[in-house]
Amino acid sequence: MSLIDCPECSAKISDKAYSCPHCGNPFREPPSGRYFSEKNIGQIAGVTGVWLTAPWLARMVFGVVAVIAIAAVFIVRSS
Repeated sequence: MSLIDCPECSAKISDKAYSCPHCGNPFREPPSGRYFSEKNIGQIAGVTGVWLTAPWLARMVFGVVAVIAIAAVFIVRSS
């Protein structure tokens, strides 16, 4: 990291800076805010747990069906 002179105020600033911290003069474009691409969106979703919703839904449906089946058995036995 080297220091360069700001073209506006002549202050010594980092060559990695996007603007001068003293006067605010922009001299480099900041990086784009796009961090998600089609290549890594699956990895990001897997890490954050988005893919866990499908097994959760399957367990819930199985649980509801099991409760209905148990209730049906008790209803049939009592009649």
